[in-house]
Amino acid sequence: MSQGPSSWFDTRIYLAVAAALLAIILFYNQYVAVLGAVLLYALYCYGRERHLERQHALAVYMESMTGHIDEACLYALQGLPVAIALIDEEGLIHWCNHVLTEWSNNQGRAGENIFDFWPDLPVDRLKDNAGSFIFAVDNKKYHVQYRITGEGDRPLRLFYLTDITETEILRTKVRDLMPVFAYIQIDNYVDVLKGLNETQKTAILAEVNQKLVEWMTELNGFLKKYSEELYIGVFNHHALEKLLQDRFDILDKVRDIHGGNKIPLTLSMGVAADESSIAALDQRAQAGLDLALGRGGDQASVHIAGKMQFYGGKTKAVEKNTRVKARIVAQAIRDTISDAELVLVMGHLAEDFDSLGAALGVAKMARILNKPVHIIMSPTSLAVNKLMDLVPEYKEYENLLITPEQASALIIPHTLAFVVDTHRPEMTAAPDVLTKVSKTIVIDHHRRSESFIRNSLLVYLEPSASSTSELVTELLMYFDDNVDLTRLEASGLYAGIIVDTKHFTVQTGVRTFEAASYLRRSGADPSIVRHLFRMDFESIRSRALIMNNTEMYPGGIVIAICPDNIKEAQVVAAQTADLLLSIEGVNASFVLISGDDGVGISARSEGDINVQLIMEALGGGGHQLVAGVKVKGFTVDEVKSKLLTIVDQYLEESESHEINSTTRSEKTW
Repeated sequence: MSQGPSSWFDTRIYLAVAAALLAIILFYNQYVAVLGAVLLYALYCYGRERHLERQHALAVYMESMTGHIDEACLYALQGLPVAIALIDEEGLIHWCNHVLTEWSNNQGRAGENIFDFWPDLPVDRLKDNAGSFIFAVDNKKYHVQYRITGEGDRPLRLFYLTDITETEILRTKVRDLMPVFAYIQIDNYVDVLKGLNETQKTAILAEVNQKLVEWMTELNGFLKKYSEELYIGVFNHHALEKLLQDRFDILDKVRDIHGGNKIPLTLSMGVAADESSIAALDQRAQAGLDLALGRGGDQASVHIAGKMQFYGGKTKAVEKNTRVKARIVAQAIRDTISDAELVLVMGHLAEDFDSLGAALGVAKMARILNKPVHIIMSPTSLAVNKLMDLVPEYKEYENLLITPEQASALIIPHTLAFVVDTHRPEMTAAPDVLTKVSKTIVIDHHRRSESFIRNSLLVYLEPSASSTSELVTELLMYFDDNVDLTRLEASGLYAGIIVDTKHFTVQTGVRTFEAASYLRRSGADPSIVRHLFRMDFESIRSRALIMNNTEMYPGGIVIAICPDNIKEAQVVAAQTADLLLSIEGVNASFVLISGDDGVGISARSEGDINVQLIMEALGGGGHQLVAGVKVKGFTVDEVKSKLLTIVDQYLEESESHEINSTTRSEKTW
């Protein structure tokens, strides 16, 4: 092995030691010392020459090695199965390896612009200094990692592209084979078969079974009848994609089945996909079925990719003729109140008369059992202001109405909270109270949304009811044999039914009029109701201003924008939305209100259009005939544009449904 500079340094030390020894010898024998000096000098010259030769050989070796390494590095860069490119913000390629050239059909070369052949590559839209994204072009998919290098006005982007097409194809195949679980239930099984003979019942059920079996056979799935009205279906993800494209047309096919009583059959489905286990799929599907039923039935609730989508739900919820559930719920509520030490009742923000009337009815239940009770009211409720004029006449209502802050201070360990006329925690008058109490009972008539009060002790949700006041009135009938409603309580519940039925013109059934009759017998005073519904001159002027700012669109759609600086804008907008329905040819009305916390929409329908689905597409909810939403981060004009887009899509699907019965409504925005 060649010696390096260190070896030559050591050799010179040895020669120096030898020279020192020769100096000593010189003292004793000059001839021997001179001979030694000559030999020592010869050794020094030889060693120095050898050192220089080895240094030269080492330099040649290192130069050769460096060349090989550079060549190997260049070969590695060019031969890696990864495309590498150095690109500026305008897309100009400063350098790239030949892999990029091959993948771009020989178009990707230094000096070319990458946008000429890959125009969708987001070179100029990268915000972070490093990151990754998926890029697709020409049936190919690439995983792109990037770094922004250099400083100044024109930094360069270094891209590493890996072809993941085969991996994505395999991923898609695996995803297509993933199992999907579905619970399928006949909503109105009892109502459809009621009054039919055995032959008719058998014929209807056989037709339902046939359609479901044919449907599942087309999906290459498995269907098992679990009970008389419940089925379990299993199919793969590829079949689910087909279902989403067809928008669950099986709902329309089954709805076309009629019995001798002409009542159409409807289905509700809970479908779950993309879960880690079969047990999780089962739980998601069951929860989805409960959600679909809570929204009124005749729809599919699909949990896919961590999100919930809804298909269907355009028909009205069927009124239940039996009150067995009301009697059972009333008894359960009585037992729960008996175990409580404090009862708090609240409705939604900006309470209307339905919310307030229902709260008064629940408070009456607590007073019957001699339990301390308070109603939590939001400060923006116009209904509260009108009621306060009447409260002083009734001493039992002293300190009944409290603020959310007062309610939080009153909470004790055994506090029971009632939520009426809403089931969304963010819409309640005091969301903080829900987090502090251990027991909550929900009573509502709105179709169930994704946002729901969790861990509720009891949920009484009936979308077929006209109002929450109707539900509470029925509960009072079975709560105690000697319920004695005061004139104000009966009138408040009566007003709640009137406001949600538009004076008994919409969403009314037999049970609605029976509840109203019970309240009239209990002392509901029409003069009090008239007082509650009277409007001042300023409100009339505000309604006129909104009406003046109204536009009508095809399909019987009217959209109005509430001007700024309108007093009680939310309430007046809701009243105006109701008033707009009285115009000939209007099927649905939408009033937009701009505020500091976003743009609100009050939506109303005369029955043919489900405004709940439209509001859900904007992130809101409500009932088929009455709904609303608060949209944040957008202007009034932007929200109006989005609303028109969603309405057009809804009307398009509805028209197509009338033609071929194959379209459904999906929550898309």
